[in-house]
Amino acid sequence: MCYDNMPPKKSNLNNASSKGSRRKRVERAQQLPEQIETRNAAQRIRTAESRARESQEQRDERLQQNITRTRAARERNIATVRERDRQRQRISRSLTRTSFVRLAFEYAPDINYSAHSKIAIGGMDKVCQYCQALKFRNEAAGMCCASGKVVLSPLPAPPEPLLSLLTGNSDDSKLLLRKIHKFNSCFQMTSFGAAKICDRASDGRNFETTFKIQGQVYHKIGSLMPMPDNNPKFLQIYFMGDCEERVTTRCLYNFFGQAEERAIVILLENFLEDHNQLIQLIKRVSPRLQNDNYQIVIKADKVPLGEHAGRFNAPTVDEVAVIMVGDPVDKRSIKITRRDNTVSTISDLHRSPVHALQYPLIYWQGQDEYYLNIKQYDPNTGDYRNNKVSSMNYYAHRIMVRQYQDNYILRYRQLFHQYIVDMYAKVESERLRFLRFNQAKLRSEEYIHLRDAVAGNIDGNLNPNDIGNAFILPSSYIGSPQNMQEYIQDAMTYVRHYGRPDLFITFTCNPNWEEIQTLLLPGQQAIHRHDLTARVFKQKLKSLIDFIVKYEIFGITRCWLYTIEWQKRGLPHAHILVWLKDRIRPEEIDQIISAEIPNPLIDQELFDIVTKHMIHGPCGAFNMTSPCMENGKCKKNFPKPHTNDTITDIDGYPMYRRRSTENGGLTFTMRLPNFPNQVEFDNQWVVPYSPLLSKIYKAHINVELCSSVK
Repeated sequence: MCYDNMPPKKSNLNNASSKGSRRKRVERAQQLPEQIETRNAAQRIRTAESRARESQEQRDERLQQNITRTRAARERNIATVRERDRQRQRISRSLTRTSFVRLAFEYAPDINYSAHSKIAIGGMDKVCQYCQALKFRNEAAGMCCASGKVVLSPLPAPPEPLLSLLTGNSDDSKLLLRKIHKFNSCFQMTSFGAAKICDRASDGRNFETTFKIQGQVYHKIGSLMPMPDNNPKFLQIYFMGDCEERVTTRCLYNFFGQAEERAIVILLENFLEDHNQLIQLIKRVSPRLQNDNYQIVIKADKVPLGEHAGRFNAPTVDEVAVIMVGDPVDKRSIKITRRDNTVSTISDLHRSPVHALQYPLIYWQGQDEYYLNIKQYDPNTGDYRNNKVSSMNYYAHRIMVRQYQDNYILRYRQLFHQYIVDMYAKVESERLRFLRFNQAKLRSEEYIHLRDAVAGNIDGNLNPNDIGNAFILPSSYIGSPQNMQEYIQDAMTYVRHYGRPDLFITFTCNPNWEEIQTLLLPGQQAIHRHDLTARVFKQKLKSLIDFIVKYEIFGITRCWLYTIEWQKRGLPHAHILVWLKDRIRPEEIDQIISAEIPNPLIDQELFDIVTKHMIHGPCGAFNMTSPCMENGKCKKNFPKPHTNDTITDIDGYPMYRRRSTENGGLTFTMRLPNFPNQVEFDNQWVVPYSPLLSKIYKAHINVELCSSVK
């Protein structure tokens, strides 16, 4: 059983370097760091001078050429991915489904398993016929626009200077993108709050690359003018004396002390003053506040007369904001007083530009976004229906990658992280609100888990008479007690019928997967695009489950289950339990599970994968701050002892073969932080893995034999 490997990459003879270019590269390679910095500085000056001499027409032409080159590069990437998929399809013809049965027991180093079309997830080249969104071939057809039911206009491309700051490669652009969360904080008009917010490393290990919240999200807004002896904050800064004073205040609040940071704040200050119609609106009506009892009210559902709600995107008329005094205000409306010492919470039901108040760099026009009464579109009849677009469908549409369209919201890096968390909190609020006001349809004596709760009332804290008075989260709500209880009961049913599972597999996302790297925008890293890592990981996980269950690489599968968790550094991983029809015999363990360094002379690719992804820590004396360290010891008991054969300990847990160098084991070296020389590691540090799965998925895949249900 074998098939051909991928053809070797051909050298490009047509692009052979000339002698002059080769000589120039050699000269540059021999330059000292000071010479390189001098050359780069001179190049930056020449570029700045050249752009300063540009007319507006020349600048527009240059930017258009950049867009054209980017589109051409993407088309070339798509063409390359399609050609690679066609090659994989040709290779797959040499294998049938039965060829995979018990393949894990017959791993062959010279076969390129990952090229098979049943395993590879392919490229993001499936185009939605309705909204032109790009998807992987196995992604749901309606994940982007609900199969044509959600129709939204794209977010407009920002004009200069914001466009160049988001898409360029200049020092200013790199600075803005690196600190874009803080630059947005300079201009946000509302405060973002939750019970707990974590957007940076809190334990000193500096691997926190995610934005996390706990508890309900809320946005608060204060008055236009600060109280006496108080410093202006948020919206109040917009009403300070002159531009220089506003810029100084914004820089102080966000700890901007560099001249380059201040220069960018000045650029953005002028940009928003010119283009943000929400700021212009509030400034236009604020002089009409005669005293501190007056307030500006931005009504929740107000639109200009004669305008359709879906067409009104920017607050350009005074009908949206009214001046009121002493009158009751709808709790969904935004109330801005002239001066007081209170802040008001903005309802997430508000249809006016709440997003623009919190994210002025994304919604630079001050336009509104999602609201409750957006109607679904019927692509068959061309009419709008009475059904409403949910917030989930709305924001899923907003963050999709589309063909021939630059979705600028995907360029905002850390600010994009906060935006996604904020919007998903709104999605959850919408779902919970529906459940709260539809309890009459949900409450039932037939809830089996309510009976379980009464039966398990050991401590006597639960009064059966109270059942039905509290709000019920049904099992369809992911993460609810009933949802988790159902999963537990499913798992216990498997154990009751089939005993202990046979395999425990941990599959972790690899941010360097080709499918992720080819879809990143210029200058981006995987940590900037959690939307991509989540989508690619889900497709890889589906492929892995199919490989195990449908193609029976470990034998016939009785049942399986998995759960997905997220690491602190933002990478998803799945824990998978597998029950097999035929138990793995002791003499077969070494055929499917290895805890040793592969021989690079026999399988160089597997050696590279294992030494990169399957080495624990290192911890202990090499790194006492490793997450696995507890009371000075590794919780996973690394390094493991050497053993010449796979055996089971007193608890029945397998101790995999880890031969020492004296008995044929191999070593490798790698460089560690705070160590001047490379450090040698042997089999004691290897996490158990399946050679077949590691070779195919090129990621951390820990495979363990289960000996009990513990």
